[in-house]
Amino acid sequence: MALNSWIRRRIEAQPRGLLGQVGIALLCLAAATLLRIGLRVWAPTGIPYITYFPALVIAGILGGRGASIATLLASAVIGSYFLVEANGHSVLPTPGWAGVIAYMVSGGLIVWLCDLLGRSLRELGEAHRQERLLGLELQHRVKNTLAIVQALANQTLAATSGSGFKAAFTERLIALGDAHNVLSESAWREVRLSLLVRRALDPFVGQAQQRLRLEGEDLQVPADLVVDLALCLHELGANATKHGALSVPGGHVEVRWAREADGRVAFRWSEHGGPVVRAPTHRGFGSRLLERGVNRGRKAAVAIEYRPEGLRWNVEFEV
Repeated sequence: MALNSWIRRRIEAQPRGLLGQVGIALLCLAAATLLRIGLRVWAPTGIPYITYFPALVIAGILGGRGASIATLLASAVIGSYFLVEANGHSVLPTPGWAGVIAYMVSGGLIVWLCDLLGRSLRELGEAHRQERLLGLELQHRVKNTLAIVQALANQTLAATSGSGFKAAFTERLIALGDAHNVLSESAWREVRLSLLVRRALDPFVGQAQQRLRLEGEDLQVPADLVVDLALCLHELGANATKHGALSVPGGHVEVRWAREADGRVAFRWSEHGGPVVRAPTHRGFGSRLLERGVNRGRKAAVAIEYRPEGLRWNVEFEV
């Protein structure tokens, strides 16, 4: 186990630069050559490459593929010198080339296996790190979701009577669940704004999609904004269905968004063809939710206009 841990740590600490890999190759070559010189006392005429095989393995572990390839090429040249010396020739004899080729083939196999081992261990280590991060992220998201549910319950209870609490709270929980479904489908990454708007407003327009008119570029919404926007869209859709443009057959809703010159996103909700709009006399949870807009450190600016021809909800935020 200790050896396995040591090998894993050494592989993870392999130098990325060429200079570091060449340095490790030179150290492995020097050690292997000195050892081979010492072995001439016991094996003066044979096995010229015997000390370079472990050098290939050590170079592959400490320096990676670049170091092991450099060690293989250089050791083939140095080992052939020992082969020439052992046979008393000034040049490498023809049979000696077979030994060089055999060494290159077997050494290349060692280089490949060391590289395969290194990549496998690095991928395993990265998978473990990702697993740990996902666990922490899941814990964080669960806490956030519970906090949102608690806030929904408290604010809905404060803004509605006892008889209306169940229906209002259930609707908002469903909207929260729909937002999480969109996030799950995108693996909790960015979500297309057009998809988010349609999914949030589908319960209110149903098959009458012509009552919902969308216009905007293909923007991606960060995952941390999806829940806020989904809850706001749910409130806007519910209000439009009860009192606004979607409460009468001829009404429709226009939703537009665009990226401004400063990089912020401008999101516009406007209702048309509905009953005459009047400002509410009571500020409930829905009103406070819309006034807040998105509140995730995005420097949101919200403007609500109760125009007689239809509600306007404008929000700008950073992405």
